[in-house]
Amino acid sequence: MVLSRKKRTMILAACVLALLASASAEDQSMTKKVTIDEAVALAMENNIQLSSDAIDLRIKKRAKDYSWNVFIPATTASGTIMQTNMKETSMGTKLEGKDRWSETARLSTSLTVNMALIEGLRATRQSYEAGKITWEQAKQDTERNVRKGFYGILVQEESLKLAREKLAASEDRYRQTGVNYRNGLVPELTVLKTQLAVETQKPALQQSELELDQLKRQFAFLIGLPVNTTVELDGQIEPVIVSLDENTLVEKNLGNRLDVGLLAKNLELLNTQVRAKQFQIFTPNITVAKDWAPSKQPIDASEWTDNSGSFSVTLSFDLAALIPFSQTGQSLAEAKDTVRKTELALRQATYNAELEIRNLAKKLEKYRASIATMEMNVALADKAYRLTEQGYRAGTIEYLDLKDAENSLMEAKLGVITEKYNYLSTLLDLETALNSKLN
Repeated sequence: MVLSRKKRTMILAACVLALLASASAEDQSMTKKVTIDEAVALAMENNIQLSSDAIDLRIKKRAKDYSWNVFIPATTASGTIMQTNMKETSMGTKLEGKDRWSETARLSTSLTVNMALIEGLRATRQSYEAGKITWEQAKQDTERNVRKGFYGILVQEESLKLAREKLAASEDRYRQTGVNYRNGLVPELTVLKTQLAVETQKPALQQSELELDQLKRQFAFLIGLPVNTTVELDGQIEPVIVSLDENTLVEKNLGNRLDVGLLAKNLELLNTQVRAKQFQIFTPNITVAKDWAPSKQPIDASEWTDNSGSFSVTLSFDLAALIPFSQTGQSLAEAKDTVRKTELALRQATYNAELEIRNLAKKLEKYRASIATMEMNVALADKAYRLTEQGYRAGTIEYLDLKDAENSLMEAKLGVITEKYNYLSTLLDLETALNSKLN
């Protein structure tokens, strides 16, 4: 049958629409496979909070680069055309028409300097240096969060895999029990128990799948991927076990910590601000000003005359600021107290930093020993499960004993995975505490 041109056109349009809809559906749901290093790189490039922190650093850098602009004189220019209300001059000369009009141009410039300006320049530079430390902290925290999130998803995936394997084994056991029941080898109660074991696992498995999907969506947001992106991770939880000495770690790395360094830089900045306030109080302000104000009156005069321009140099003291209980004096006292508080905070932070490093090193050693023990437990639990399953199939082992062996094996496998994650997570925390990578 030959189709009319109109029908052929409609069919072609429908095909095109179907193709476009298919392409749109593919665009709306994108899958991206990433390794842990790729995830970190994506987060460094796309993370929203990190981008905001980068803007803060850029603001501080711009302030440092142009801090010299405090020495740019304040300069204003203006022009005025004016008609006087005077009808005659003091000499009795009558003013009429254009004689009552005048025009004036004015250019004024002034600069006030004080020794505090020098400390202000130094404070701007120190603020930028503190900002760089904060920026490094933000990058460090982002990388740690990405790596922990990556490993956390791997743990969840492995847990889900074990749960699916357990469900598959239960379903296989249920089918086999059904066969045995039909052959008169087991009572109906055993069939019901195996069926119940299958059905009770399904809701928990569905909940785990939902939680894994939520974790992946959160991870996609963390590394800056679109909301509709499905993340697939290319990696495994296999930590490289390292042997560490806490005394060596403290000795070599305590001074490199970013939080301690930031407090030290803030203390330096506060001391600079105190000196700036002292210079502001105890040194004079010097103001240099120049004013040009040429004018023409009448407005059609042939020459400009400057009878009101001036040049001045002014030396001034704020005497009220010398009084200790004045507002300025109290501001200086508060600044000094803030310095003392920051010194105490720095001492406390240094103590806490050493304590944190030692505690994390001890936790790593604990997890190292736990991993070795739990891997041995997995081997024992696997052997016990296989023997129990053989006995169950032979009819010498009760179903509850088989379930106990199965649960013990799954718990042992999850225990190993969890301890490996704990080791990696603690290692990341220790690297952050040391501000150094541990190979």
